[in-house]
Amino acid sequence: MAGQGDGAPVVGVDLGGTKILAAVVGADHVILGRGKRNTPAKEGGPAILETMKACVDEAIAASGVARGDIAAAGIGSPGPLDVKSGVILFSANLSVRNYPIGPELSAYLDRPVLVQNDVRVGGYAEFRLGAAKGYRDMIAAFVGTGIGGCVVMGGEIVTGSTANAGEIGHMIVKAGGSRCGCGSKGCMEALASKTAMQRRIAKAIRKGTPTVLKDKIARKGRLKSGDLAEAVAAKDPVAVKAVQRAAHYLGLGLGGLVNVLGPEIVVIGGGVVNAMGDPWVDHVRNVARAQIITDTSSTIRIERAALGDDAGVLGASLLAREHFFRG
Repeated sequence: MAGQGDGAPVVGVDLGGTKILAAVVGADHVILGRGKRNTPAKEGGPAILETMKACVDEAIAASGVARGDIAAAGIGSPGPLDVKSGVILFSANLSVRNYPIGPELSAYLDRPVLVQNDVRVGGYAEFRLGAAKGYRDMIAAFVGTGIGGCVVMGGEIVTGSTANAGEIGHMIVKAGGSRCGCGSKGCMEALASKTAMQRRIAKAIRKGTPTVLKDKIARKGRLKSGDLAEAVAAKDPVAVKAVQRAAHYLGLGLGGLVNVLGPEIVVIGGGVVNAMGDPWVDHVRNVARAQIITDTSSTIRIERAALGDDAGVLGASLLAREHFFRG
């Protein structure tokens, strides 16, 4: 078997609630081939595994790398997880419970597989290869259906005594506010995620306020980040209000975190940021800066994530390479 170890290609997999992305990544962190499939989220672990296998096979075929030359794989997965055993303990978005996704993919590839939280994986990629490259202390927030976070201090991902630290989306930013999926009220996720924006828009529609998004919600039952961005670009008042409100609460939360942790850089990414672009990040930054009292000279950077959809596969491959071959 050629090229085992540091220099060999590694597979990275980004397991999401709507899509699975896979990539073969070289030692220089260049993506050599990609695969993409829709996630059979409601069909359970075995169906997800089969789709993941197909996605990985597609990436390997596109890369031109011989299957036997793949050294390892990494999976970024929603959790909670048992990272040591590679098991998804539970995921509301995937209809999975106690499923050994890591061991199953390992058996299929005949290679070691690392499983880690999907947001940590994306955050680590931004830290090592993206917007936070060259820094030691970072807070990353990824805004999509929910809000995930990754905190890096001294070059290491902060996991805390429970191995589950970093859940910035579940900080309370409005006491007694909207109920979150976690059961609490007023979480950042409940006020600043795409789900939160959609909830506000649906509420306005029920009150009879006109919006260009009414038909899309009625037809699809949900909104994509791109739908929100189009409505904002068209200056739809309901969409603009919902999106600005979300930016406000995200900025409040991030500003508070900066006061506590004092990172060198804050990175903001995810599907909402990819769709909304720099103006939305500017709004978040302005609110955060107004909240921050520990950085009087404004030396802490607040930047948009740089890697887009590639963050997950790059981070998964990077963590697997470091775990298996540099430990």
